Amino acid sequence: MKKSIGDNIFPEGMSFEDGLKLLKRAGYDGVELWLGDRPWFQMEASDADLRQLFTKVQDAGLEVSDVANSLDWEENVSARDPKKRDAAFRHIKRQIEAAQIFKCDAILVVAGLVTSEEPYNGVYARTVHSLQELAQTAGKAGVKIGVENCNSEQKFLLSPREFYTFLNDVNNPWVGIHLDVGNIHDTGFAEQWIQIHATRITRMHMKDVHKHRGRCGKQSVYTNIFLGDNDWRAIRTAMTKIGYNGWLIAEMEARYRYAPDQQVFDTAAALNRLISGNL
Repeated sequence: MKKSIGDNIFPEGMSFEDGLKLLKRAGYDGVELWLGDRPWFQMEASDADLRQLFTKVQDAGLEVSDVANSLDWEENVSARDPKKRDAAFRHIKRQIEAAQIFKCDAILVVAGLVTSEEPYNGVYARTVHSLQELAQTAGKAGVKIGVENCNSEQKFLLSPREFYTFLNDVNNPWVGIHLDVGNIHDTGFAEQWIQIHATRITRMHMKDVHKHRGRCGKQSVYTNIFLGDNDWRAIRTAMTKIGYNGWLIAEMEARYRYAPDQQVFDTAAALNRLISGNL
């Protein structure tokens, strides 16, 4: 297994180049790049701009583990508004193009947002149809679409069997699950999600969770690896059972008040411990 973390963890004001150097010093193998989150990777960036980013990643001795985006929460493939759906298609297709430039084979999307104005059944139908269409583009590019399980935030696909049925309905090998073990805080147990989805897992996000807290702010449910309520021995065992040997990508909120770069080092050490199985 290889370690990665998102460029959205770079301390405020740190340049892309210095952020990559930080990851290399901390012992990461790769970086998760977030479209729309930082100034160096926006929709306006040209192919030439992206090739320059990739050269910097390579010069730092790293790989791109996957391409995520911060745009799905405003422009989602499940939206009833066709303009928002079209915008979502554009940025997901741009992720696929970027993945090809970055020589990685997976992207992350958040697909499906249920609200009081966007009822579940309509969201489900539009999401399935959208992903079936996007899968054609992904397959031609050789890039897998990993649908992240942001269960509670999305109010969508809350159980592992529900998510399994959803992937069956999409019915395309180029669409799987980008499984976040921290997002399963009030909808089951991460180790069970891992075993149920097995070979459909495209990538895994790593963070911990306080299962009895709120979901944002100073009392956020999310925390660093080993500081919360996840059963990490069970998670590691489940990974072994399914033969998962892919990327482990840390994704947590930047919480260090002082020496923010220390969070990057501490997270790398936790991932090393998880990979070793010495828990």
